[in-house]
Amino acid sequence: MKFSTKKIAEKGQGTWIVTIEGKEWEDAVKKGKSKAAANIEIPGFRKGKAPKEKVAQYLTPVKYLNAAVQSIMDKAWNFARDQKSDVEPFNSPVPTPVKISEKECELHFVFDLKPEIQIGTYKGLKDKELVKEELKVSKEELDKAIDQYRERFVMEKLKEKDGKIAKGDSVSFDFEGFIDGKAFKGGKGLDFKLIIGSGQMIPGFEDAMVGKGLGKSSINVVFPKDYTEELKDKKAEFKLEIKEIKERILPAKDDELVKDLNLPGITTFKELESSLKTQILDQKSVQSKNIFVNKVIDLIRLNSKIEIPKSAINKEIENLYKEFEAKVQSQKITLKDYKKQTGLTDNDIRNELFEDAKKRIESYLITDKVRNTEKFEVSEEELKQKYENLAKTFGVEIDFIKKSLLPEAQIKEEIIKEKIVDFLYTNNG
Repeated sequence: MKFSTKKIAEKGQGTWIVTIEGKEWEDAVKKGKSKAAANIEIPGFRKGKAPKEKVAQYLTPVKYLNAAVQSIMDKAWNFARDQKSDVEPFNSPVPTPVKISEKECELHFVFDLKPEIQIGTYKGLKDKELVKEELKVSKEELDKAIDQYRERFVMEKLKEKDGKIAKGDSVSFDFEGFIDGKAFKGGKGLDFKLIIGSGQMIPGFEDAMVGKGLGKSSINVVFPKDYTEELKDKKAEFKLEIKEIKERILPAKDDELVKDLNLPGITTFKELESSLKTQILDQKSVQSKNIFVNKVIDLIRLNSKIEIPKSAINKEIENLYKEFEAKVQSQKITLKDYKKQTGLTDNDIRNELFEDAKKRIESYLITDKVRNTEKFEVSEEELKQKYENLAKTFGVEIDFIKKSLLPEAQIKEEIIKEKIVDFLYTNNG
């Protein structure tokens, strides 16, 4: 195989060119002919059972050369990747056969070039937003964590027809929102299921539902200041049709609950509380650091020069769109039904994702620049400790994690990401 590169700076694109010729390509063509021949369907014969002379009549160069390309594609990609070219891809290259004949094959792997970036100061930043808060576990947070375990044994009882909604109830209802008498996009839902007090809706929505009964009613709420530009601070009326109200009965908070849970190393309710406090504190620490570092990155972004190709942003929008679709489907609803209920189109959703996509790419480029400048490395001891922690968390052997779940390269990458966060957290604010 031969390797070369091409860079189109004005388009922000690069190409890895792999040429396969000689015996290597001859063998691929032979393999392509065999594979294509085995898949040819000839009237009167079962697949793969026709005489060779009949197969030869149907075996066109287009069919077997295409099969030859497919048979060697992965090998060509791995070869190109191993060349360690200074023309580096920013995203997954798209393979395109450019020249194909009996004698040679030329494959082009086309990709967006890594955007140019001039990073601003990333150490010693000060700002009123950069506050390192003292972390504590509140009673409400602990109760919520315990309730998640209690949910495993929850029982639901349908309320009578004259029953009213109370905090903790499960409610099925339709709703539609109006601002100044006009329905707005994204403000409609059918057969929506909600646990009152879960915080799933905007502030005030669930509280306003308490005391309502079956049938039609309405509530008034105000969208929060940090909501979308079109809706923030707006007063809205939601018309409801409540279809079903269920009382949810949770088990008591006692040693019997712990016994039913059968958690390793935990036999009493006090031990459960202690374990959960530690977990919550660890989670809050990680979350607090990430929020702080995201603010640091926002400040770095203000003083950095980053030019991102539109094609790269569009690809990231597609990634976010898939994530959004998966999130919608996790709510037991198809994206098609979601768009029908909310009145949103594909373009509406993608337009809303544009800034998020741009910001995600910029954040990656900034942290990548910090990483390469500071030259973070992972020691064997750090790697060993990480695997030990994971083995304890999942309750499996370290070798199983290494071979079946998380290979060393992936774990090292995770440790470096943690080091970048710790570095930006420690050196700013």
